[in-house]
Amino acid sequence: MINFKRAALGVAVAALCACQSDGGRQPQGETAVFELIEADMASVHKALAGETLLADGSVLNCETLVQMYIDRILAIDNFPQPSGGLPVRGVLHINAHALDQARALDALYAEEGVGDRYLHCMPVLLKDNYDTYDHPSTSGSYSMLGHQASLDADSVEGLRAAGAVILGKANQDEFAFFTTGFSARAIQVTNPYNTAESPAGSSSGTGASIAANYALGGTGSDTCQSIRHPSSVNGLVGVRPSLGVISQHGIFPLSHARDTGGPMTRNVRDAALMLTAMAGVDPRDPKTLAFPAAQRPANYADYLDRAAYGVKGRHIGIARQIGSLESPAGTGAQGELIEAAVAKMAEMGAYIHDVYLPDFENVGAGSRHFDMNDYFRQFEAEGGHSPRRCVSSTFSSEANGRADCALDEGILESLRVGPRTAPLFALVAVDDPDLEPTQEQLDGIVAQRNYVTAMMDQLTDAEGQPVLDATGQPIRLDALILSPGPTGGRTCDFGSTTQMGSVVVPVGFDESVGVPRGMEIFVRQFDEATALAIAYDYEQATHHRKPPDLVASPLADLPLIGEFNASLQQALMTATSAAPEDLPLEVYLQALYELTGL
Repeated sequence: MINFKRAALGVAVAALCACQSDGGRQPQGETAVFELIEADMASVHKALAGETLLADGSVLNCETLVQMYIDRILAIDNFPQPSGGLPVRGVLHINAHALDQARALDALYAEEGVGDRYLHCMPVLLKDNYDTYDHPSTSGSYSMLGHQASLDADSVEGLRAAGAVILGKANQDEFAFFTTGFSARAIQVTNPYNTAESPAGSSSGTGASIAANYALGGTGSDTCQSIRHPSSVNGLVGVRPSLGVISQHGIFPLSHARDTGGPMTRNVRDAALMLTAMAGVDPRDPKTLAFPAAQRPANYADYLDRAAYGVKGRHIGIARQIGSLESPAGTGAQGELIEAAVAKMAEMGAYIHDVYLPDFENVGAGSRHFDMNDYFRQFEAEGGHSPRRCVSSTFSSEANGRADCALDEGILESLRVGPRTAPLFALVAVDDPDLEPTQEQLDGIVAQRNYVTAMMDQLTDAEGQPVLDATGQPIRLDALILSPGPTGGRTCDFGSTTQMGSVVVPVGFDESVGVPRGMEIFVRQFDEATALAIAYDYEQATHHRKPPDLVASPLADLPLIGEFNASLQQALMTATSAAPEDLPLEVYLQALYELTGL
């Protein structure tokens, strides 16, 4: 059982109040103290080996580390923060088996050390649309309460095999329909740097939680900037890999033609390690077969060698135009920070080139009904249990074997989809449930990808003429720089509908609102190693990442709002005529405390 009473109070308080190490040298003969804030996989492994110690002089073990993160979540996540007056609300559910998993890893460590488990004792928060065999997933919706898989998602299975501990589920926009952090189960995720600001979405809870140091790493899913934008505004490294690098098995979909899972971490090395664990060939997702195992990197962290694979000598493009969008590399503070980052890479030895691109077609959205029902078909075939079996029993058909979906088994008919999401979900429900992406659409994706690849292989100017280097040779781009975020939809369509890979890395802070900003490093299909190598070199040269200032609640046992049952949430939603996300803080807090009895 999870120790929600925080028995390890001395360790927990030290962890909650810990500050990032200033890097100063320890007095001779003294062992450095392990810092939970901004911990990474390397610092955890050093602490497990006794190279750093806890504040009380003891050696860290995995059980203690997991308990420290649980305590931090319980103390901070639902406490209003001075920065914006609202709670972060990043976590929906803590895995009741997390401490048992940690104890099992401690037993293995006593026998063999880390072994080949390169993620040994990495506490990970999963976006709530990832299946896990040991605790439920709801895609941020009350309509999916009781949705319990019998198997892990393929990528989660990879994380566990590498030694990760699945700490729980992070909040998300309901069914990943939004980009603002709205969830029917936990109202509104906020940005931990300024809780009056957006955490972006739909992987909002993962972004906010990892930024807030609730876990060592997290997972997101990206249909249209849903890993990239939250990573940017939460000061994280986020990887949206090419489709086929990570299996979509066990991740509730929006569009199989655009969706992919990916890691979100506080540094590039941890992102590379997580990507290695999550990636792999999986027959349950045919797209992974396009990237054969023999061609896949054994470990993406092998490419984090600054001298061999860094920025120096790279040809890097900065997107100046995508169709009618003239600032795809960002405007305002975002654009200024990206321009400064590009100038820094030039200073580091990169060759910088302006790039001009056409508009890109939004492909694959019309098959959402089919794709969601296809998920349910596979989920049931694997022995999963859920009160929901289809998108809509009213608009069901023979597609994916959903013709027998009963009235109360449809998500739409459950009447438990949040009021903000329900109109959009109804549009999905009335889509033709038999409609798969057409061959024309699939060919369009390939054509767009081939166009971008050809442009990167032979850079052209705004008039489409080849650009040559000083020796008259064609210029081959290694990567392209974009702004993560909703810039007119173009950067979403550009990255998502080409199915190519990107890595987001922090470039600084927008001081006007106090939140981080990042840049997107876009690469060829299956060339995530190059994006990670460039991101790592830039990260090590700049170190823009800084943790948010958060305060703990004096009420140690304040429950997670995401654990409210449906009746309590419904009471909160009907207590006022306003939508939950629009409640004034004082009304929200009054209703919350009355409903919970606090």
